[in-house]
Amino acid sequence: MALRRATHLPRSLRTRKTFTADELAARFSQVSLEAARTRYMGSASTFALADNAIAMKEKYLGRSSPPSRRPLFWDVLPWEKEAYGLRRPRYVFPPHDLIVSLLNLYFTNVHPTIPILHRPSFERSVARGLHLTDVEFGGTLLSVLAVASRYSNDPRVFVDGDTSLSGGFKYASQLQILRKSFNPSIYQVQMYCLLTLFALGASLPQSSWLYTGLGIRFLQQRGEHRRKPEVHEANAEDELWKRAFWSFIALERTVCLFLGRPMGLHTEEYDTELPLEVDDEYWDQGFTQPPGTPSQLSFFICHLRLGEILGDAMRRLYGTKKSKLMMGWDGPEWEQRAVAELDSSLNDFQDSIPPHLRWDPENPPQDTFFDQSATLHITYNYARIVIHRPYIQKVAAPAGPPSLSICAGAARSIIHTTDIWLHKLQRPPLPYLMNPVFVSGVILVLYMLSTKGAGPIDEKSKDLVLVATAVEVHKFAESRMQPVGSLTDLLRELWLLDRPLPLKNSLNTEDTSADAVASENAASESAPSTSSGILVPSLECVPEMYPHLPTGQPAEFWNTDEAPSNQPLELRPGMSIEQLLADTEPLGTIDSILNGELMAMWMAAPTDMAHVGEWDAYIENMNINVN
Repeated sequence: MALRRATHLPRSLRTRKTFTADELAARFSQVSLEAARTRYMGSASTFALADNAIAMKEKYLGRSSPPSRRPLFWDVLPWEKEAYGLRRPRYVFPPHDLIVSLLNLYFTNVHPTIPILHRPSFERSVARGLHLTDVEFGGTLLSVLAVASRYSNDPRVFVDGDTSLSGGFKYASQLQILRKSFNPSIYQVQMYCLLTLFALGASLPQSSWLYTGLGIRFLQQRGEHRRKPEVHEANAEDELWKRAFWSFIALERTVCLFLGRPMGLHTEEYDTELPLEVDDEYWDQGFTQPPGTPSQLSFFICHLRLGEILGDAMRRLYGTKKSKLMMGWDGPEWEQRAVAELDSSLNDFQDSIPPHLRWDPENPPQDTFFDQSATLHITYNYARIVIHRPYIQKVAAPAGPPSLSICAGAARSIIHTTDIWLHKLQRPPLPYLMNPVFVSGVILVLYMLSTKGAGPIDEKSKDLVLVATAVEVHKFAESRMQPVGSLTDLLRELWLLDRPLPLKNSLNTEDTSADAVASENAASESAPSTSSGILVPSLECVPEMYPHLPTGQPAEFWNTDEAPSNQPLELRPGMSIEQLLADTEPLGTIDSILNGELMAMWMAAPTDMAHVGEWDAYIENMNINVN
């Protein structure tokens, strides 16, 4: 097919006498070897320059030039077309009742926070069997089923005879990841987004970074990262593409933070419109959200704004020295200014959160807004940690102790919120939410080390229970996400520092019978069963790595000589995390003990959460320092 002439452009572009560079790029991108709107040529491209020259020539001549393009050099060659053609795979779909069940799980547990699909139209397409005739839609459906299987107990979603860790693999393994030719459709882009989510819980979570990269490149190929030059009315196709683009932006930030890898698309490189804050059921009503009805898409918009703050923090605080110099992020006190500016952005963001998404642990939102507000609150506190973590590493910095206190306070909030969330929903969190919980546990361990001679003992004991809660959260999720299991082991090793914690023998510990020990071990093998829920590590139900810790007894992990042994803590068997933290005083700036060895631990902490080898070396080094 020959390139189409400019006469096929909209009248508004054909009649204008001057064009901006981006408009010329958009004009030429419509001249395509295949379907329109599948090729984006930026203003710096060779083709944009050629189109500009053609426009100048036509203006000079006062008429259009006749086409003089030879099809042999403009069409896809027949042998390449055959090789690049999509070979129809033989997809095997589950029974219809299982498809319906998994779709309901997906739209209940995943869609509220990653709204890349439009539920009504997607379910209609499945109902009429589009997945049986359209290969690309079939691939999207399989990726949805793979992600949803993480939330299903139906044995049919597991690999035959295997554990629950195999949930969804039989669907994801059928998908054709790479093709010889890339002419992206919305279904392909959605598939890569969903594969990113699935990969985060699989054996090689690093592949999620590759899937986000492929998806973003496909979207750039179509020009979905740029604002449309023409004003147009909202339509379903445009909204789906916008949702796809912004879903990748949100996921890329979290994936890059998890893996410690650079982002592929920065804020200044895109200017496309945000998705409309209109719920799925109102698309057929003129894309109008009823007045007074909060939109579920409001969360997504808030999450995107928070993601931009995270992306800014990653570049300014974690980027290479060369990139910082090029951006002017250098000089005296530049890092203090950067932290202050990022903190200010976070504070402004918090003030702008809509009322229905504000997190209140005493009176949390209900239904879908509960899930969304908890996710937003966890991500907000994680952003605070991301901003302050590198500043803690500066040994001589005067603001080191305040940053350490800020990180510890945010870590407590993350674990506390996750605990409440899991008590209510009783399902694994999305994979990208496990990283904040793990980081929070690590920070509290390092905080307890750093403040071993300061602060009240009851606060440290509560932090110890919070670390136990982080371990239990990981134990709950590891049955469906293999990387979480490795994080569980790492967190336990950090918690124990390769030796039993010596204890003060001030409480009654006479019950050391084999039956008692066996009872504690059995309780710790599964999620603790207490009056407040299965995930609360009560002080009688300590994980099996800690069977020697007596009920209610603080560990002598720090210097506790100042704490009188005749003043036992107000820690009761079966006490929930909510009850335990009810009287916790706000964390203030303390005179932390920040010696060189502890700061070396901070400096050495790996940025790639998925690289178990790096974490093994890190923990071994910590053991040497502590011992």
